Formats: sequence, C-alpha cells, structure tokens
Amino acid sequence: MSSDLNPIVRLARPSGPDWTTTAANIMLGRAVRDLREGAGLKQKDLAHGIHVSIPTIHRLETGETTPVLRTVEEVIRFFEVGPQKRDELLMLFARTQEPEWYQQRFADCTPAYLHRLLGLESMAIHITTYDVRLVPGLLQTPGYTGQIVRTGLHLSEWDGPEMELRLAQRRERQRRVFDQADPPRCVFLLDDSVLGRMAGTRTIMLEQMIHLREMADLPHITIRFILSDRMIAGNAAAMAGSMAQLQFGRGGLPDFVYAEGYEKADYFTKPPRGVGGPSKPTTPRQNDYERHLQLLLRIQGEGCASPAESRRMLDEKIRHYS
Repeated sequence: MSSDLNPIVRLARPSGPDWTTTAANIMLGRAVRDLREGAGLKQKDLAHGIHVSIPTIHRLETGETTPVLRTVEEVIRFFEVGPQKRDELLMLFARTQEPEWYQQRFADCTPAYLHRLLGLESMAIHITTYDVRLVPGLLQTPGYTGQIVRTGLHLSEWDGPEMELRLAQRRERQRRVFDQADPPRCVFLLDDSVLGRMAGTRTIMLEQMIHLREMADLPHITIRFILSDRMIAGNAAAMAGSMAQLQFGRGGLPDFVYAEGYEKADYFTKPPRGVGGPSKPTTPRQNDYERHLQLLLRIQGEGCASPAESRRMLDEKIRHYS
C-alpha cells in the first residue's frame, strides 16, 4: 500500500502571479539546494563560498525566513547560472518580498503557527483533514465561526473589531481555497461528536449542517464521519489533535502533514525520494511524517462511515435541528 493518502499523478499548479509568498520562499530554497547538490557541495561549502553562515544557507534552503537580495545575488554569482535560471531565481525572490495575504489586514489575529498552512492551502491540489472536536475552519458557516471565536474572546471584545477581523479572515481563507477555477480535491474526516456538539443555537447548528450537506454534494469535496464505536490504531486517533495533509502534485512543493495542538502546531515534510537508504537514514521528523500519514490512512480505512452514509447522517441531523 502506498504511504500517500491519494497518490498524486496530477502536475503541480504552474508558477506565476498566483503563487503565494510562502510557496515562492520554499521553491527558491529548493532551487538553491538543487544548485548546491548538483555541484556536489555541502551547505558549509556554499556558505564559505558566498561568505555567509551555515545557518543562513540552511534557512534559505528550507524557506524558514525571508531571504535577502544580497544572498540570492551571491548564489547566482557563485554558481554562474545562465540568464534563464537567473531570472527564475530573481522572480522567486521578488515574490518572497511581498506580504502574505493574511499579513496585510489580519496579522493581529493570525497566530504564527498557522502562517505556513494559510500560505500554502491554496497551492495544494489535494487536502485531507482530520478534526476531532469542531467543524474544520474551511467548512464553517459565519454563525458557527462566530460562536467558536467568541469562546476565545473576552466579553468586552464580542462586538469589537477583533471579532469582525477573525470572521473576515475565515471567509477570506475559504474563498482562496474554494473559489479557484480549479479548487483542490478535499477529504474532510470529522468525528461524529461534531454533529451533536452545540455551537450556539439550534438555528446556527441547522445552518451548519445544511452547509456541510451542500458541500458534500460537490464533486471535489468528500465528507466522512468517524464513528465513535470504532477502535482506530489503539484509539490513537482519539488522542490526536487536528491534522491535515497537503499534496501539491508532481514537480511542486513538498507534501507535508500539519498537526495542531493547543496554540501550537508541527509541520512534517515528506522526505525527498531516495531518503532513507543505508547511507542516508531518515530523520526523526521524516519518520513523524510517515507516522502521521499512516494514522490518517487508518482513520479512513478503519473508522469512517462511507461518504453516502455520512450524507445520511447529515440528513438526520438537519431533521433534528429543524
């Protein structure tokens, strides 16, 4: 069995003006790494050659920080790249200098641990999410979101700008993912307790159930409920927080798993092909990617109602809240 939830045969989204700043940062780092490895150099060799520190090269190649022009120009000079490659690197660099969509209006209400996820969601061609306690943010109605947001705000903030900003941020996030000409194929795995966990009034819950039912009918959306009477991987699924796997297609960004905890999250990137051989064992974080991916596979295979049964469960809840 493939370790991928949905083995990707589609090509990645083409580079261009629709690329996000986060995606450009990662692809610039990958291009530098490819140049370095193609020349048979280690990070310390490149660092010495362009007079920067090894951590600077590491951060550049992993896309952890926004690069500076001098470093990119020194890389171009060091490898003596041709005009086409030079233009590609400088185009990617220019894109990395632009603010990400959430940084302009929503910086104050977007926690740092969400930055990479929000910057890459719209670039994915396939998204699989697992949520234990709540309807996932991409599927929430404004009324449902409002109730969730209020629980994290002081009473005095309920009618203030913070509330409206958080609601607007959620709407913009949904728009960027779903309103594309070619939206990603999405599989949403929700614990069945979400159906009965009240978020506000029955009217709000009814609106949310109707919205889920409508989304479940779309050709690129699959919604499945995890049944509470199923034992999954020794109930490891019940102990896990929210998770998501983002896949980007052939020639695109590296796939990753996002694992969310309380006010924090971890990102585990799929190891490049060839990693894990006798001479290059996988790192602990690469093993973590596989472990989380296998858990998502087992949740789908062992614990979920079928898509058709999940739609029937939604129909039942719509009648219940009506």
